[in-house]
Amino acid sequence: MKKSLLLLLWLISPFVSAQSQREMYNNSVKAYEAKDYVTFLKLTKTLDSLRPFHPTFTYNLASAYALNGKTDASLAVLKRLVLMNNTTEFEKDTDFSSIQNTEGFKAVLDLKSTQNTLIAHSNKVVTLSETTLHPEGVTYLAKAKTWLASSIHKRKIVSFNHKTGVCKDWLAEANVFAVFAMKADAKEQYLWVATSAMPEMENFSKEFEGKAEILKVDIKTKQIVRRFTVEGHHVFGDLLVTKNNVVYVSDSAKPMLYKIENEEMKPWVSFENEGFNLQGITINDQEDRLFVADYLKGIAVVDVKTLSKTWLQLPEGTIGKGIDGLVFYKNKLIAVQNGVAPIRLTQLNLNSAQNGIESFRILDNNRPEFDEPALATMVGNKLYFFANSPWKAYDKNAVLDVSKVKNPELYYWAF
Repeated sequence: MKKSLLLLLWLISPFVSAQSQREMYNNSVKAYEAKDYVTFLKLTKTLDSLRPFHPTFTYNLASAYALNGKTDASLAVLKRLVLMNNTTEFEKDTDFSSIQNTEGFKAVLDLKSTQNTLIAHSNKVVTLSETTLHPEGVTYLAKAKTWLASSIHKRKIVSFNHKTGVCKDWLAEANVFAVFAMKADAKEQYLWVATSAMPEMENFSKEFEGKAEILKVDIKTKQIVRRFTVEGHHVFGDLLVTKNNVVYVSDSAKPMLYKIENEEMKPWVSFENEGFNLQGITINDQEDRLFVADYLKGIAVVDVKTLSKTWLQLPEGTIGKGIDGLVFYKNKLIAVQNGVAPIRLTQLNLNSAQNGIESFRILDNNRPEFDEPALATMVGNKLYFFANSPWKAYDKNAVLDVSKVKNPELYYWAF
């Protein structure tokens, strides 16, 4: 069994109160210590359902299955544990004594070893000149032949030279929050920008906490012409713009998708009873299927007409945890997985109905250059993303330690 006070993130689950989760966990520990393994399994299964892919809950679930003689179930959870973090040490834990000599356990150890394999297919394009930019998103304005990068720390958008990396402020108003995603409309008249107040941004104040806005920016004048928001605590992390100028927005604080149409922003599809932390969103070519990544649970597809939702089942050997950026391209979903260890870029091949994943391919894995890559964008047949965002370079007070920051590096993968 794994005990970890630091990793018990009680407030993650929106379904059960933090106090109830804490009590349930404490009771599971008591059951384990009393060798009441039946109760230990029952409680741990509930915790795992409330908070999928939690490092402690997942570990303890594998332990509980083993202690109850459920070998196959324990091995299945251990595989999930390895795919989410292959640095977890479970090999010598006596909880797994009953299964350590099985072929299945040896296969899990082999899987753990192969997760360290270096796969390097993406190529570096350029290094940006602004060290403390902390980029999250990247986009390209084809008509203006302009590359843009969003900034979490500096609360702005910069343009940059695709060859030299020299940055210039493109939108740098004082009343803009940390900038996440950016997407232009089909005619490149407006740039739609997702912003949210984050402690990591310069001049953050407690009064900003929970505030988020979608900006509509005139590309020619570089002026904000409209701001959209909704009441409550929100983090607008990603957005997309359809051919008919309908804007969809994902919320990482409240599991909800929003829709901006006819200059009005409204809730569109709720994931409140099943989701946790919505991240990247993308849409198919016909614009009748919208895909959204939940950082803890995986990927869901929404039928744009009926609003029905389906959670995609992933093939054996891959996992849906930790997906930040998500891009659709030629019946494929490209997932930037920065919430797993090692970090990887995964291609998920959809079936013809686009309601299931048939196979997958790892495009990049365990690359030393990759440190929190986030959002990505397609330009022609190339996927562009920043390989390094310095989320880990902030201290407990969200102060950026410049000595731990490298200049942003733009990478691409060509199909």
